[in-house]
This record gives sequence, C-alpha cells and structure tokens, in this order.
Amino acid sequence: MDIIVGANSDPFAPAPAGTLLPDGTRWGQYSGAEVTEATGSIFKPIFASTKVEVLLSGIRWSEGPTWVAAESALYFVDTIDARIYRWSEREGTRIVATVTGGFDGTNVPDYDSLFEPGANGMLLAGDDVILCQHPTRRLIRMKFRDLKELRGRPICEAPHEVLADTAPNGRRFNAPNDVIMAPNGDIFFTDAIYGFLKKQPKELGYAYINAETGAHPDQPYLDAAVREVGAGMTGVYRIRAGRVELVTSELQRPNGLAISPDGSTLWVANSVKDTPSWHAFALGETLPLSRIAVLSEADLGPAVQLGPGLSDGLKIDHLGRLWASIPGGLAVIDPVGKRVLASVKFGTNVANVRFGDGGDVFVAGLGHVWRLQRRL
Repeated sequence: MDIIVGANSDPFAPAPAGTLLPDGTRWGQYSGAEVTEATGSIFKPIFASTKVEVLLSGIRWSEGPTWVAAESALYFVDTIDARIYRWSEREGTRIVATVTGGFDGTNVPDYDSLFEPGANGMLLAGDDVILCQHPTRRLIRMKFRDLKELRGRPICEAPHEVLADTAPNGRRFNAPNDVIMAPNGDIFFTDAIYGFLKKQPKELGYAYINAETGAHPDQPYLDAAVREVGAGMTGVYRIRAGRVELVTSELQRPNGLAISPDGSTLWVANSVKDTPSWHAFALGETLPLSRIAVLSEADLGPAVQLGPGLSDGLKIDHLGRLWASIPGGLAVIDPVGKRVLASVKFGTNVANVRFGDGGDVFVAGLGHVWRLQRRL
C-alpha cells in the first residue's frame, strides 16, 4: 500500500527547527530567508512576493525536483535517505520509492559506507522517468507509471532499463548527477564526484554537509576515487540514439544543467567550493562542444556568495535568465548583462530549483523543500 502521511502525525510537516534524526539531533535548521532585488527603472520585479514558504521538512537532502502538471504534484529525491517523494497541495507528502540508488543487495560494494546512496537528478520525459543513480553509477529509464506503482518499495523491484553506465573511454562513470533533455531528444548529463562520499564517524562530523549551515568541506579522496575507480575525469555527456558521447571534460565539478529557450546553448554549473561559476557551450554536432561564455563571481559580484555551500542546480526561464543555486541561497542571473537581478539568502545551502504552475518556484536543499512566487 502507499506510504501516506496523515495530517495529524505528519513527519514531513514544515519544521524550521530541522529534521529530527534518530540520535535526537536536528538536521537542516532554517531561520528564514531574505529576498533582494536589483532596483532602478531598467529592472522589472521578478518575485510576486518576498514570502519564502517552507513547504515540507523531515528529509535530509532534497534534489531533482520535478513538477508533474497533470497531477499538480512535485516529485523529488532525497540523495541521503535514498527515497523519491511526491508532494501535492491536496494530499501532502508520500514516499514513492526507496533504495533509489539501485542497490539490489549485491551490486554495490561497501554500500553501507556511502553517504549519498540514493538517486540525484530526475527527468520526466513523456511517459518515462530518467534517474541519475549514485551507488550504481548509472542512468536508468523506467515508465513513470511503474515508478508510482512501487508504492514505497525499492526501486530495483520495478522494470527499468540501464541507459548508460560506461563512459566512451570504457571506464565506469563516477556518479551521474543531473540530467536534462534537449528539444531534439538528446539527453545530457553530468558525471561529478559526490556519489563517492563516505560516511564519517560522528565525532569527525558529516562528510558532505554541515547539519546546521550546509557548509561543504570538499574531500580530497573524491578526486582520487575518480582516478582510481571512476571514469578518470569529471565530464558532461550526451546520449544520442543510444550512444554515449563526451561533451566536455573541462570542468572540475560539473553539476547542474539547463538549455536556453532557443535550444542553442547548454549551461553547466561548476560546483567548485568557494568559486561558483556557470559555463555556456554552443550546442552543435561537433564534439567536444565549444565553450562560449563563463559567469563567475568576478563578473557577477559578491551576490553569488551568500553563505556556505556550493553552486548546484539551475533552471532557465522563458526570458533566458538563470535561476541558479549558489552558496547560501538562490540567484536570478542575467547572462547577457552579466549581473544578478535578484537573490534569496536562505542561510543554508540549496540544491536545485524547478518551476511549477503559475508563478510557483520550488527550491530543494538541506532538510526542506521551499516555495516562492515569481512574476510571469
């Protein structure tokens, strides 16, 4: 049966104090957000309200937000607790699938040592769902209806197809991170390093995220794992007609992906600690793709450094503006004028962003999912 949370005992109810962990500590404390917009006659208001709503809590690290308009529902993953959730205004939050990294009991060595054993990026493409799985280091495709019919069971119990698990050089991927589809049906995904993160003894602190601030202490062993057991590089890849092709290996921490409204440009977030940047590549037939622009703090100013954490996911709206997670929050960036048009300081790290119906903007990240309202 479905795992559905009752209204009177909802472990996913909004809880700014953070998710209560089994040891009694709190994870993802949140004290409120601050919305700032550029002022002046040339700037049009971006947000319909300065209110930032905590939509749900009780999770560890929300990622891969995916809006399903036909259901008026948001699906998202938790990379640490290895679950997929569904939220709707009417029905609240339910667990759709568990063990979402694809572990079947035998196919991942040292599975219990992994800090992020779940899925990460998620894409709804027609009747299919495409998932980036950390521990099995692959992309899978499955029918959306089969995902929903799991009703909280492990994802390996549903029919699925392995889209890609091996780079063109013959080596296994590191940990596919984000995935999007171009207008022509090409699938692009990033292959970063975060699936190699290991749990740490409690006395040494968390390996990935500070439970209060979202600070990310990058781990030197991650790069060693890429060289020793991973793909030997961090890359962006394209799947076309079933063939995996390397788009670029120029970025140290390729993460979030977005395509411009006219379909001509691929944007990639490079989540290097303390130096967030966004890289534009001209889409074309010849690979590797040519990099045509870079945005960084040198161009955009300190508004892209609002606190601890990393740059992560991003989306592009119909005006070509980048809605990008940044250390400590979210920024709306004009890539042509090279300026930050608006920012939201969360005081904690956020992961990804997704547009819903109307002006809804859903933000995933540490311990919560948030909602804002943009002007259309």
